[in-house]
Amino acid sequence: MKILKKEAPGLILICFSITMTYVILYELVLTRFPSCCEFAYKLGLFTSRLSYSIIAASIFYYFSQYIPVFLPKQERKIKILFNIYQRSLTIDFIVSELKFNMGINNNEFLIVKDFDNLIKTINPDKPIAEFENWHQFLYHLKSRLLEVIRSIVIYNDYLSKDFLQELMIIERILFSPYTFVGYKTLSVQDLSYAKIDLHELLVHNKHLQELRESEFKKYEKLFNLDGAEYRKKYYEKKL
Repeated sequence: MKILKKEAPGLILICFSITMTYVILYELVLTRFPSCCEFAYKLGLFTSRLSYSIIAASIFYYFSQYIPVFLPKQERKIKILFNIYQRSLTIDFIVSELKFNMGINNNEFLIVKDFDNLIKTINPDKPIAEFENWHQFLYHLKSRLLEVIRSIVIYNDYLSKDFLQELMIIERILFSPYTFVGYKTLSVQDLSYAKIDLHELLVHNKHLQELRESEFKKYEKLFNLDGAEYRKKYYEKKL
């Protein structure tokens, strides 16, 4: 299964290496010995021709697709992924602001009973930060998160399935016209009307940030290399 997940250049390189090794072995060693039968002679002839075809096709791919198409695409992918992971940090920053205002430390929200008790202690009609009340704060939070998420999902072709799924779940939670507006229909004196939406947002952001961290490590060396080239180009000359 792992070999099926390799990108085309990796598979082609494997095929090229195997066939090139076989051709060298065939031409320099096997052809020195007489065939034991006609079938063995024809089999050797067939496999050598097939190997030459694979080698020719690999070389053609390298010059027609890998250099002019694949490499520029990979460079674009690295730039986009770096941008995506930075925007994912923005999502975490916005959610961290929510956690701070709610008085949540780290992952305390994972304990459902404690989270429910905390929700009941918050009066949504009181001012919070620079907003008149929690209703305005949550609406502003929803708008900011949706804006960032939409700026990421347009690059869905570059995202892993799990990463995109977490983003879509958060977007679905926020996109509903009923999210954070339960206070208009429910007579409550706390944030219990938004309990489910808030809890899902916190949980799925946690999953998203864990994915971001693990996936970032896969490209970290390339990101660092790109950053080093940027600094060399724009800073070292000035210094």
